[in-house]
Amino acid sequence: MDSLTQIVLGAAVGEAVLGKKAGNKAMVWGAIAGTIPDLDVLSGYFLSDFDSLLFHRGITHSILFAILSAPVLAYFVNKIHSKSDPTFRDWLNLFFWCVFTHPLLDIFTNYGTQLFYPFSDYRVAFNTIFVIDLLYTLPLLIGCILVFRQKDTYKRWKINRLSLVLSTAYLILTCINKWYIEEKVLEKIKNQNIAYFDFMTTPAPFTNILWSVIIKEEDQFRVGYYSWFDGSDSLHLTSIRRKEELLQDFLPSEKVEQLIIFSKGFYELENTSNGLIFNDLRFSTISGWFNVDDAYIFSFRLEKENDDVSIFRIEPEGRLNKENFIKLLSRITGNNLQINGK
Repeated sequence: MDSLTQIVLGAAVGEAVLGKKAGNKAMVWGAIAGTIPDLDVLSGYFLSDFDSLLFHRGITHSILFAILSAPVLAYFVNKIHSKSDPTFRDWLNLFFWCVFTHPLLDIFTNYGTQLFYPFSDYRVAFNTIFVIDLLYTLPLLIGCILVFRQKDTYKRWKINRLSLVLSTAYLILTCINKWYIEEKVLEKIKNQNIAYFDFMTTPAPFTNILWSVIIKEEDQFRVGYYSWFDGSDSLHLTSIRRKEELLQDFLPSEKVEQLIIFSKGFYELENTSNGLIFNDLRFSTISGWFNVDDAYIFSFRLEKENDDVSIFRIEPEGRLNKENFIKLLSRITGNNLQINGK
C-alpha cells in the first residue's frame, strides 16, 4: 500500500498497543515502525532495477524480519524513553505489531509479498485492494488526527478502535467483493465458451467496483474489465497473443525464471528492434485496458550475450492522464468502452 496508508496504520496500531501508557509517543513510534519495511526501496541505489524489483517486499516484509527487528528497535527506544512508564517489553510489543501489520496489509494487493521469506520465496498476493484506496485509508487518517488532539485516554481508545474496525471491515469486504466478482466473471466465461487455463481479477485504480480481468488460454490472453454495474452482456475483452516461443532462446536462465515467477505466468512477449520485451500483464498498461498498445507499467527488456541473460526494467512513458481517468470513471458505471490495439 502507499506510504501514507502504512504510516497511519502504524500509528493506529501503536496507539492500540501502547497508547494508554505512552500517549502520542506510541503513535509517533508506531508511524515510524509502519514505514520501516518499505526502506527496502533504498536497494535501488545498490542493485540493478531488476534485482531491486525482486528485493522489494522480500525479507523486510517477512514475519522473520518483524521478529528480529522488534527487539532491536525496542532496545533503542526504551533507552530514549527510559524515564517513562513503558517497559522494554511494552516497546517490543509495539514494534512487532507495527512492523508486522505493514506486510500483512500488503498481501491484499497484487504485487506479491514474501511473507515467509527466507523459508519460502512465494509471493503472497490476495489481489483484493488497489495500492491506493481512500475508503481504507480515510478512517485511519481521520482517527489518527482526532486521537493525536485528544487527551482523554478513554476517548482516544474509542476513536482509535472505531478507525481500526472500519478500515479492517472494509478490507474484509474487499475479499468478499473479489469472491462475488470472480463468480460473475466465471459465469460469463462459461457463457462465452472460453476454454481457459487460468484467470485473475484485480481492482482497477482507486476503486473496488471496477475490476481488471485477465484470462489465460492456450495461445493467448484476453483482457478487459468487469464492473458491479455491468448488465447481462458478455465480457468485453481483447486478445493478446502469448508468443511464448520467443522466450525459448533465453531459457534456461535463472533470471528469466524469476521474472516468470514474479509475473505469476501472466505475461506477454514482444519482438522489437530493441530486443525482446517482457510485459507483466497483472498491472496492465499506463492507460489501463483501454489501449493494449500503450506502455506497460511493468515492462522489461531481455538481452543475451553467449549464455548470460541480462534483464532491464523499462520505465513507462506517460501516466494516467485526465482522458484515461474520465474513461475509468465512465467504465466504473458499466459503460463498456471500446478497447483499442492488438
